[in-house]
Amino acid sequence: MSRKLKDMLRAAASVASIASVFAFLPAAAQAEENSAKVPAEQSKAAEGGTESGDIIVTAQHRDQRLQDVGISISAVSALQLTRLGVTSSMDIGRITPGVHVSGNFGGQTAQYTIRGVTQNDFGDVLEGPVAVYFDDGYIGSLSGQIFGTFDLERVEILKGPQGTLFGRNATGGLVHFIPKKPTDRLSINANATYGRFNQARLEAGIGGPLAEGLSARASVVYNRQDPIFKNIYPAGTTPSTVPSTAPARCCEDTWNDNTLGGRLQLQYETGGWKFRVQGSALRSIMSTSPYKSYPSAPVFNSDGQLIDTVRLPDTDPIFGAIQQPRDNNLISQTLALDDRNRLHTYNAALHIDGSIGAVDVALITDWKQLKKSFFTPTELVPVNFLAVASDANTKQFSQELRLSGDSEALHWSAGAYYLNIDAKDASGFIIPPGSAFPGTPPGGMDLINFQRLKTQSASIFSQIDWHFAPQLTLVAGGRIIFEHQNYFYRTALIAPPSDPYYIGTTELAALPVYLAADGTPVSTPYVNKRHNTLWAGKLQLEYRPNSDTLVYVGVNRGVKGGAYNAKYFDGTAPLLGSQIPYKPETLTSYEVGVKATLLDGALVANLAAFYYDYKNYQAFLFVNTSGLVQNNAATNYGIEGSLLIKPTERLSVNLGGSIFRPKVKDVTTAPATATAPAIIRDTEPAFAPREQFSAMVNWTPPIANDAISLSANANYTGRFFNNLRNFTSEVTKGYVLTSASAEWKISPELTAAAALDNIFDKRVDVIGFDLTTFCGCSHESYNRPRTWRVSLRYEM
Repeated sequence: MSRKLKDMLRAAASVASIASVFAFLPAAAQAEENSAKVPAEQSKAAEGGTESGDIIVTAQHRDQRLQDVGISISAVSALQLTRLGVTSSMDIGRITPGVHVSGNFGGQTAQYTIRGVTQNDFGDVLEGPVAVYFDDGYIGSLSGQIFGTFDLERVEILKGPQGTLFGRNATGGLVHFIPKKPTDRLSINANATYGRFNQARLEAGIGGPLAEGLSARASVVYNRQDPIFKNIYPAGTTPSTVPSTAPARCCEDTWNDNTLGGRLQLQYETGGWKFRVQGSALRSIMSTSPYKSYPSAPVFNSDGQLIDTVRLPDTDPIFGAIQQPRDNNLISQTLALDDRNRLHTYNAALHIDGSIGAVDVALITDWKQLKKSFFTPTELVPVNFLAVASDANTKQFSQELRLSGDSEALHWSAGAYYLNIDAKDASGFIIPPGSAFPGTPPGGMDLINFQRLKTQSASIFSQIDWHFAPQLTLVAGGRIIFEHQNYFYRTALIAPPSDPYYIGTTELAALPVYLAADGTPVSTPYVNKRHNTLWAGKLQLEYRPNSDTLVYVGVNRGVKGGAYNAKYFDGTAPLLGSQIPYKPETLTSYEVGVKATLLDGALVANLAAFYYDYKNYQAFLFVNTSGLVQNNAATNYGIEGSLLIKPTERLSVNLGGSIFRPKVKDVTTAPATATAPAIIRDTEPAFAPREQFSAMVNWTPPIANDAISLSANANYTGRFFNNLRNFTSEVTKGYVLTSASAEWKISPELTAAAALDNIFDKRVDVIGFDLTTFCGCSHESYNRPRTWRVSLRYEM
């Protein structure tokens, strides 16, 4: 028996044995429900937790009870988002086992990992393997995925490939943010919060009828926070600190936020058709990225190959200066500004829903634009050396047509999808005036990569749910994707503008012509066009012994398009011409799961096991100052589950966990030398915690006429690496984060709340970059420190 088959059987057997128990237990314990579908109003039953069996989800583009969907899915209601202090899309990872969110560039770009599926490349022209949607519109830019979670109805997290029904790059899974929509009755909600670091957040929404058939909803969010890191420059300098001259603006505090966003929706209903127009805009002004650095050292073998990097004591110098310890909120940095990083996102969409005879029709037109300006120093000590910066502009347009219908034994859906993304990016090194970088002219200079990737993707898809027997359903679907890409890349030496913190536009001189091993000139433009035809598919068998139990087993094929590497010009060997493009990846997923509702809803249990088999996995390896994606084989297997316990109406307990074992095969962690072959070994993907567990408790004590509600949660994240090389200095150890909150319902409409997040003030590496061979240092940024907040919420 092959090792692959053994892994598959091992993962399936653990679920199958438990499934056999769940499958027959409820028959004696519960009566049949009248219908598998529940009115949307009952979704409020989920307010006690994230996994209530009555929450309504749209994971398959139609309203279904969460427990009736044969997908491993988590759904978080609007109330639970508020109780947990979820104010950013990045917060989702800390409350959902199997989902991890890192953020490169110090938490100012989101990177979702679902069941170990991730790609932590930070290029602004690239897409991730976990698709993020807002209101059925795909968000192609990684930077665009970090937005305020305001005026939401719920968030759905789908695990495993979702390429059959969703239009783009859902190899690892999907995160869908679903906003509140206009209704024919007046509704008002507002939430004002004040917290540590002078955080002031206001979120409000109002909706209701305007005229016969016409309704609207307007929403706004404002968040302001003082810097968390206080800059105490020139602390840490020593007589041996590398001499440099600070620019005119220097040494400001970092890790602040100033965000303002709004959304307007108009909806018109006539003759069974619904037309909804949505427009939104959001801008964020932030400091340079909130990193600290620590000294690190390389470890070479006798053949001169880098085989490890290790962390040195924090008191060791970096550029002759001493970094501030990680366990405080102090920094001493020269190239630090409190308003340099900026993000603007715009969205307009038209949703048309109706029926033609027995066929339901949905037409979604979506347009988005993202503008990003970014800057972070590379040394993070009181030295003016150099910085990494980028300016990106991404525009995208999508059009989707969905048709669906039902018969006595069959539900079917079919449609077509078109996506056009035009992503432009200028990024690289900024060397300011007065820099200690050798050979810097008096006015400074920039070494910049220019990229443009235009992607057009068109697909047709279909899926059927066939109830071919009283208790059995066959789910089958597929998608064919036609993809075309145009790519342009060049590197140039640029004269800086009058503001040395921004990327220049005037070319100073051509870089020296370095030739790669295949003779390709590095400093001349690289241009490439390519076409790919891809396909995704799903085949699943579902068994329902009664209305409260679902057992499913299936195979799912997901795909993600290829892209391009753009290495920074850092003095190391350039990429071969053949290394710049990389291939699409394919994931074949085998999954078995069970969902059961017991004891009249007092117990809701979900369990799933999976085995992943990759072809051409897009493995991102960060080396020196930039990264390289290479296609490798990869596997992963694991088990995950959730348990909602409601012993009384006053108490609910949510437990969740995931354990998986990912492996990327034959990774070249050190190139060959004249005396030794390349070092090739199996490693773990970055930002893929092997274990995650969570516990959440909500209790309404029998006091004050049940006006008091108490909540607490704890989340354990196992150790993970921030680099595919899996070196010693690149590991984040396992950690536990805890929070608690209390609410007082002053009146039916008004609620006061207080909360404490990260109770034990745990400092956790959210993201890290190993720059050992570049500066003898490595970067890391952290989760938010202990934070208190008080709020007042109004709902009508």
